[in-house]
Amino acid sequence: MNKADLLAKTKTELFKIAQRLGLRGVSTLNKEELADRIHVAQERPKGVAAKRPMGVGAIARKVADAVKRRAVRRRAGADEPKRSVTKAAAAAKSQLERPSRRAKAPVPPEPVASKDNGATQPSTELSAHKFDVTPALPPPRQVFSEEHLGELPDAYGTGQLFLTARDPHWLYAYWDLSWQQMADYRGQAADGRLLLRVYEKNHGDPIQVLTLGHDSRNWYIPVNKAATTYRAELGFWRHDGQFHVISHSRETATPPDAVSSDTTARFVTIPIHISFRDLFGIIRGHMRSGEALADALHRLQLAGFRFPFKLGLELGPWTAEQAAELERILGGDLFRRIQMGSFEISEWLRRRMQEELSSGMFSAFSPSGSSWSAAPQKGFWFAVNAELIIYGATEPDATVTVDGKPIKLRSDGTFSFHYSFPDGQYNLPVVAVSKAGDDKREVQLTFERQSRARGGVGAVKQPSQLKSPAAA
Repeated sequence: MNKADLLAKTKTELFKIAQRLGLRGVSTLNKEELADRIHVAQERPKGVAAKRPMGVGAIARKVADAVKRRAVRRRAGADEPKRSVTKAAAAAKSQLERPSRRAKAPVPPEPVASKDNGATQPSTELSAHKFDVTPALPPPRQVFSEEHLGELPDAYGTGQLFLTARDPHWLYAYWDLSWQQMADYRGQAADGRLLLRVYEKNHGDPIQVLTLGHDSRNWYIPVNKAATTYRAELGFWRHDGQFHVISHSRETATPPDAVSSDTTARFVTIPIHISFRDLFGIIRGHMRSGEALADALHRLQLAGFRFPFKLGLELGPWTAEQAAELERILGGDLFRRIQMGSFEISEWLRRRMQEELSSGMFSAFSPSGSSWSAAPQKGFWFAVNAELIIYGATEPDATVTVDGKPIKLRSDGTFSFHYSFPDGQYNLPVVAVSKAGDDKREVQLTFERQSRARGGVGAVKQPSQLKSPAAA
């Protein structure tokens, strides 16, 4: 297999080939280096075996055999000094210590004196066993021992107050107080309660004052104005009538309640089968100073740079009919719902997508390019409808009813309820009752819809589960 064939394979396939060839130390190589190693290994004559390092036991046996042969030859001549064997033993010991520090040669015993001539010579038995080495035991298996650092605390007690914008009409506040700190502050308060006050920028008086529950650590705050800067403060009323501030938050700005004027979009293909190191190696010579990898890929792909992978997906051309139908499905309704929070928008989109998909509305999005069966076959057309959405927030453990129907609250105390909204007048009472039942709040919402159509205006289909509110 030549080098071009190797480069045509994926890196995973090259690793498997290297494993079959017995190559070592290839895990850190890039694709081109790995292909070079495999190519060299395949060109090596098959009769030449790769040299492998000898194990500790093999070295020990080889040295012991050599020393025994030398000892037998030395014993044949009586005039040979005893330090020849000692020197050979020292050489054997040094060779044994070289390949592995864990395999230690045993200390050779003292030479035994011969009774015949009085000369100190090693006995046959010692010569046969003095250089035997016990094979090194395999390294112990590493067992992961998890270090138990304990549970993370509920709070660090820094006393800081954080405020951020969730969407154009919702803020999120969090305060870092321990349970003991909160209990101490409530003990200092005249009414035993902590308050969260929200301010609009350049306004002296708070626009909202929220009474916090004893176990509250965060709060979602509805606000009326988008693209507005807010700040918050956490505190309590003292017995002397002064408001004590525990902590101030930094300013945060809600995003605009409109579609961004920047409608540009950039798309880049990043192959999943090529590592970022290899991808960087391909375009490194074409990157500009300080340019990010994705930006460089986007620029080179637009310029027609030849990459070793396929760019984009072939879904067919985007037609004007498809764009018009998508705007009909999502556009007008979605823009009217910007007043909702992000949770309500995402829930509405999920339901609408399910309805449209079940009716075959999105068949034209398939790569096969089927026609838009749901699009009207006539010329100009127009369809309008409306839904009524009631939403708000209260204590998470409170009871809320809308038009006498109980509403399920989310974990943060927020709620929303959808009605269909045909023509007519409607009066909807919204009631919140505390968990203890000793506090009640109520608001009367009055609505009226009068539709006057000219020129044949149709109605957009609404979800079948929506009910109409009780008429006034």
